[in-house]
Amino acid sequence: MITDHPTLHTFVKRDPYEVRHLLIAGDDPGAETLIQIVAGVHSEIAAGTHYEMHTKADELMGQWSTDGFKEEQRAFESWGQTLTLLTAMNYHSLFDPKLVDMQRLNLTGRAPLTQWKGRTATNGGDYEYAFDGMTIIAQPKLPSHLTLEYKTTAEFAKAMLEIVKMRDSLGPTLTFMLAD
Repeated sequence: MITDHPTLHTFVKRDPYEVRHLLIAGDDPGAETLIQIVAGVHSEIAAGTHYEMHTKADELMGQWSTDGFKEEQRAFESWGQTLTLLTAMNYHSLFDPKLVDMQRLNLTGRAPLTQWKGRTATNGGDYEYAFDGMTIIAQPKLPSHLTLEYKTTAEFAKAMLEIVKMRDSLGPTLTFMLAD
Protein backbone atom coordinates (compact mmCIF):
# COMPACT_ATOMS: atom_id res chain seq x y z
CA MET A 1 0.00 0.00 0.00
CA ILE A 2 1.41 3.40 -0.98
CA THR A 3 1.09 6.11 1.66
CA ASP A 4 2.33 9.64 2.15
CA HIS A 5 2.79 8.95 5.86
CA PRO A 6 5.78 7.01 7.21
CA THR A 7 5.40 3.96 9.41
CA LEU A 8 5.71 5.13 13.03
CA HIS A 9 6.83 3.39 16.20
CA THR A 10 6.71 5.37 19.47
CA PHE A 11 8.62 4.29 22.56
CA VAL A 12 8.40 5.67 26.10
CA LYS A 13 10.63 5.27 29.14
CA ARG A 14 8.92 6.30 32.37
CA ASP A 15 11.74 7.11 34.79
CA PRO A 16 13.00 9.53 33.74
CA TYR A 17 10.29 10.26 31.15
CA GLU A 18 11.70 10.10 27.63
CA VAL A 19 10.02 9.63 24.25
CA ARG A 20 11.61 8.22 21.10
CA HIS A 21 10.01 7.89 17.68
CA LEU A 22 11.22 5.64 14.89
CA LEU A 23 9.92 6.25 11.35
CA ILE A 24 10.35 4.30 8.15
CA ALA A 25 9.70 6.70 5.28
CA GLY A 26 9.31 6.12 1.57
CA ASP A 27 6.95 4.18 -0.65
CA ASP A 28 9.61 2.66 -2.94
CA PRO A 29 10.68 -0.79 -1.62
CA GLY A 30 14.13 -0.13 -3.08
CA ALA A 31 14.62 3.22 -1.33
CA GLU A 32 13.36 3.83 2.20
CA THR A 33 14.75 5.99 5.00
CA LEU A 34 15.00 5.16 8.69
CA ILE A 35 14.51 8.24 10.90
CA GLN A 36 14.59 8.70 14.65
CA ILE A 37 13.19 11.62 16.61
CA VAL A 38 14.48 12.01 20.17
CA ALA A 39 13.61 15.09 22.28
CA GLY A 40 12.29 16.79 19.15
CA VAL A 41 15.52 16.25 17.20
CA HIS A 42 15.06 14.64 13.77
CA SER A 43 17.93 12.39 12.59
CA GLU A 44 18.16 10.21 9.50
CA ILE A 45 19.80 6.97 10.59
CA ALA A 46 20.05 5.04 7.34
CA ALA A 47 18.70 4.62 3.83
CA GLY A 48 18.29 1.39 1.91
CA THR A 49 15.85 -1.25 0.79
CA HIS A 50 12.59 -2.05 2.54
CA TYR A 51 14.13 -5.22 3.99
CA GLU A 52 17.28 -3.44 5.21
CA MET A 53 15.37 -0.61 6.89
CA HIS A 54 12.88 -2.93 8.62
CA THR A 55 15.72 -5.17 9.80
CA LYS A 56 17.62 -2.16 11.16
CA ALA A 57 14.42 -0.81 12.77
CA ASP A 58 13.79 -4.16 14.49
CA GLU A 59 17.36 -4.14 15.85
CA LEU A 60 17.01 -0.59 17.16
CA MET A 61 13.60 -1.26 18.71
CA GLY A 62 15.09 -4.32 20.44
CA GLN A 63 17.92 -2.19 21.84
CA TRP A 64 15.48 0.46 23.06
CA SER A 65 13.40 -2.25 24.77
CA THR A 66 16.55 -3.50 26.51
CA ASP A 67 17.17 0.09 27.67
CA GLY A 68 13.75 0.21 29.38
CA PHE A 69 11.57 1.70 26.63
CA LYS A 70 8.14 0.27 25.84
CA GLU A 71 6.24 0.76 22.60
CA GLU A 72 3.08 2.84 23.01
CA GLN A 73 0.47 4.14 20.62
CA ARG A 74 0.92 7.73 21.81
CA ALA A 75 3.17 9.73 24.10
CA PHE A 76 2.75 13.26 25.41
CA GLU A 77 5.40 15.84 24.56
CA SER A 78 5.76 19.61 24.21
CA TRP A 79 4.24 21.30 21.15
CA GLY A 80 7.70 21.84 19.60
CA GLN A 81 8.57 18.15 19.87
CA THR A 82 5.15 17.13 18.55
CA LEU A 83 5.51 19.56 15.63
CA THR A 84 8.79 17.88 14.64
CA LEU A 85 7.02 14.51 14.61
CA LEU A 86 4.01 15.78 12.65
CA THR A 87 6.27 17.40 10.06
CA ALA A 88 8.18 14.12 9.63
CA MET A 89 4.81 12.34 9.27
CA ASN A 90 3.92 14.73 6.39
CA TYR A 91 1.08 16.58 8.09
CA HIS A 92 0.73 20.30 7.38
CA SER A 93 -2.33 21.62 9.21
CA LEU A 94 -4.93 20.94 11.87
CA PHE A 95 -8.51 21.98 12.57
CA ASP A 96 -9.02 24.06 15.72
CA PRO A 97 -12.64 25.08 16.46
CA LYS A 98 -11.28 28.11 18.35
CA LEU A 99 -9.99 29.47 15.01
CA VAL A 100 -13.30 29.32 13.12
CA ASP A 101 -13.74 32.86 11.74
CA MET A 102 -16.72 33.70 9.54
CA GLN A 103 -15.34 37.11 8.52
CA ARG A 104 -12.03 35.66 7.34
CA LEU A 105 -13.86 32.75 5.73
CA ASN A 106 -12.08 30.16 7.84
CA LEU A 107 -15.20 28.08 8.37
CA THR A 108 -13.28 24.96 9.47
CA GLY A 109 -10.70 26.53 11.79
CA ARG A 110 -7.89 25.11 9.65
CA ALA A 111 -4.43 26.36 10.66
CA PRO A 112 -0.95 25.56 9.32
CA LEU A 113 0.94 23.56 11.95
CA THR A 114 3.90 25.94 11.77
CA GLN A 115 1.65 28.89 12.67
CA TRP A 116 -0.52 27.23 15.32
CA LYS A 117 0.39 28.35 18.83
CA GLY A 118 -1.18 25.49 20.75
CA ARG A 119 -3.17 26.01 23.93
CA THR A 120 -2.46 27.60 27.29
CA ALA A 121 -3.71 26.15 30.57
CA THR A 122 -5.92 28.15 32.93
CA ASN A 123 -2.98 29.00 35.21
CA GLY A 124 -0.89 30.18 32.23
CA GLY A 125 0.84 26.80 32.16
CA ASP A 126 1.60 24.60 29.20
CA TYR A 127 -0.31 21.92 27.41
CA GLU A 128 1.28 18.67 26.26
CA TYR A 129 0.41 16.92 23.00
CA ALA A 130 0.26 13.36 21.70
CA PHE A 131 -0.11 12.09 18.14
CA ASP A 132 -2.23 8.95 17.90
CA GLY A 133 -1.86 8.27 14.19
CA MET A 134 -4.66 10.52 12.95
CA THR A 135 -5.30 13.21 15.55
CA ILE A 136 -3.57 15.31 18.18
CA ILE A 137 -4.68 15.01 21.79
CA ALA A 138 -3.90 18.07 23.93
CA GLN A 139 -4.07 18.09 27.71
CA PRO A 140 -2.90 20.53 30.40
CA LYS A 141 0.54 19.64 31.70
CA LEU A 142 0.56 18.78 35.39
CA PRO A 143 3.17 20.33 37.70
CA SER A 144 6.43 18.35 37.63
CA HIS A 145 6.62 18.16 41.43
CA LEU A 146 3.38 16.15 41.58
CA THR A 147 3.92 12.64 42.93
CA LEU A 148 1.56 9.72 43.36
CA GLU A 149 1.78 7.86 46.62
CA TYR A 150 -0.30 4.74 47.10
CA LYS A 151 -0.03 1.27 48.53
CA THR A 152 -3.36 -0.27 47.65
CA THR A 153 -5.58 -0.35 44.59
CA ALA A 154 -8.10 1.85 46.38
CA GLU A 155 -5.39 4.45 47.17
CA PHE A 156 -4.26 4.34 43.54
CA ALA A 157 -7.83 4.93 42.33
CA LYS A 158 -8.20 7.86 44.73
CA ALA A 159 -4.88 9.36 43.58
CA MET A 160 -5.91 9.03 39.92
CA LEU A 161 -9.22 10.80 40.62
CA GLU A 162 -7.28 13.66 42.24
CA ILE A 163 -5.00 13.88 39.18
CA VAL A 164 -8.00 13.99 36.83
CA LYS A 165 -9.64 16.68 38.99
CA MET A 166 -6.42 18.74 38.99
CA ARG A 167 -5.94 18.39 35.20
CA ASP A 168 -9.59 19.37 34.58
CA SER A 169 -9.10 22.48 36.73
CA LEU A 170 -6.22 23.54 34.44
CA GLY A 171 -8.23 23.21 31.22
CA PRO A 172 -10.01 20.77 28.94
CA THR A 173 -8.47 17.82 27.14
CA LEU A 174 -8.96 18.41 23.41
CA THR A 175 -8.66 16.46 20.18
CA PHE A 176 -7.65 18.08 16.89
CA MET A 177 -8.01 16.54 13.44
CA LEU A 178 -4.95 16.71 11.16
CA ALA A 179 -4.69 17.32 7.43
CA ASP A 180 -1.96 16.75 4.84
